[in-house]
Formats: sequence, structure tokens, C-alpha cells
Amino acid sequence: MSKRLLIRALIIVAILAVGTFIWFTQTTFQKTVTSLRKISIATIPFSYTGYSVYVAIENGYFKDNGLDVTLTSYSTGKATLNAVIEEEAEFGVSSETPFMHAVLDGAEIYACASMITAEKHLGIVARKDKGITKAEDLAGKKIGVTPGTNSEYFLDTVLLMHGMSRDSIKTVNIKPKQMFDALMSSEVDAIATWNPQMFRANKELGGEGTTIYSEGMYSPWFIIAARKDYVKSNQDVVEKVLHSLLSASDFIRNNHVESNEIVALYLNMDETLLNELSAVYYFSISLEQSFILSLEHQTQWAIDNKLTDQVLIPNYVDYIYTEGLESVRPGAVTIIR
Repeated sequence: MSKRLLIRALIIVAILAVGTFIWFTQTTFQKTVTSLRKISIATIPFSYTGYSVYVAIENGYFKDNGLDVTLTSYSTGKATLNAVIEEEAEFGVSSETPFMHAVLDGAEIYACASMITAEKHLGIVARKDKGITKAEDLAGKKIGVTPGTNSEYFLDTVLLMHGMSRDSIKTVNIKPKQMFDALMSSEVDAIATWNPQMFRANKELGGEGTTIYSEGMYSPWFIIAARKDYVKSNQDVVEKVLHSLLSASDFIRNNHVESNEIVALYLNMDETLLNELSAVYYFSISLEQSFILSLEHQTQWAIDNKLTDQVLIPNYVDYIYTEGLESVRPGAVTIIR
């Protein structure tokens, strides 16, 4: 073969090689994109509960783990868990109180992980012009509360701490989004609620308002839950979700400002407000023994107040899926079985 023909042959081989490489790369990329597993996560669009989920979406952690996540919005944690139970969503975020109520109502669901805890996420914001400056002043007053949420449990915890009962106040059932307006218009004298509504109300009232906390007696847990049958059939998906949330949690702890920028967009909130609130929350994907203790205490409260027909506390170990988190970060599980 002549030198010219050899050069021409080499050029042709090189072109074919490059073309093959490009075809292979594009085909592989297309397969990767189209093979993303679609899942839906039910969230509360004005609550901190989905904070880690939003960061995981925006930073691409779910996609990195082969998941294409769609968010669905609901007004309360009870509603997000109902969406899971009714198979409208594969996963749902809520506090532990709606989860407890769902279990007592017979739902076959798992808590796959807790995502956030908070010391001052809940509070009773009261108007001083209604004669309220301390917890004891709540007696005889109208208190706004959302039934079935942890604000209801929190309210009773504060009352109990100060030697009072639910009978000593007048409760008014109010939806979370209506709490702020109800307090500002004096429809109620105080509201038992959570951030950001609590923070906003306290800030608006300024010196004319006061906020009552549980003084370390109760801190809520924000969890992600799924149906038992779904988890058992899709253990790989659960692990991918947890991998994604762990990455988000690690990012949040090291990048508060950037995380708040992300979440401010999802919650349609002022970024400055989120920065002020960030010190209240601890972000950690875990399953701790204290989480079970909280569920047990709240169940006894529900039984004592006849909020359930059940008379015995369930074995909550049967409603917590530890295998998923143990497989991706064993040290995050401290539940005794």
C-alpha cells in the first residue's frame, strides 16, 4: 500500500472511530436520561418540612441517583400522608404528629427517615392587648389551632406545663395559612402555630405581642414516609431517595446561605426571613430512639384526650423502615429493636 493510501485509510479509521464514540456517548446519555425513575413527593409549600427535599432537587442530587422527582402540594402533613396512603404520591413529608395519627387510624406506612428537628419551630403567639403576657394568661382566651397537627400537641404540652387543661381555654380550628390573618384581625387572642407563620406574626406584632415556647419539653421531627407495600417492592428507590437527602443535608449544614436562597424560591419567602430562622433548625437524616419516644408520648396524649379509638400504644418499630438508612449510612440509625 502506498503512503498516500495508508494516510487516507488512517484518516477514514479515525473519522469512523470519532463517529462511533459520539454515537455511543449520545446513546448512553439518552439512555441515562430516559431511565430516570419517576417518583412523586407530597410536600407543604409554605412549611419547613420539605427543606431538604427542595435542596436535593435544585442541586441535582435526585437526578444523580437516577430519580426524576415531581412535587405535589398539600396544606398539612395530614394531607401529604393521605396522598401517600391513597397512592397519589410515593413519598410524603410531614411532622411526626400526623404520622402518629395515621398509624392509629390503621395506615400501613413507614417512616423512612427524619430530616429535621427544631427547638423553636412551634410557639403560641399572643396579643398583649388581650391581656396575655405569659402562659397562665391564656386561661379563658380564644386560641387558634390546627387539629391533627403537632401544633395541637404543642398547645396541650404548654398548658400542662403551667397546670392548665384544654378546658381552660377556647380553641378555634384554623387552617395554617389563615393563622396570621386570624390573629391580626383579633378573631382569636393567640395562635398555636409553626414557622414561618409564627415568626411572621411575632414580627408584625412587635412589642404588642409575646411568644410562648415549650421550654425544651417538645421538639418536632420532620419525616419522609411511604407506604409499606411500596417500600418493600422498591427498596432500591428508597435508598436512592435517602442518598439524595443525605447529600442535601450535608450541603445545608455547610452552606446555610446558599440553601436558604434555594428554599426561599420554593416557599416564596423572603430570604432574610429564612436566614433569621435557620439557627432554629438542625438538619440531619436519621432514625433515632428519641423519635420513637416522641411518638409514644404523643400517642398517650391522643389516648388520654380521646383523639383516637385506640387504647394501646403501637409498637412503632413496626412502622419505621430502618433497613434503607442502615444500608446507606448505618451510623444514622440508633433505634433499639
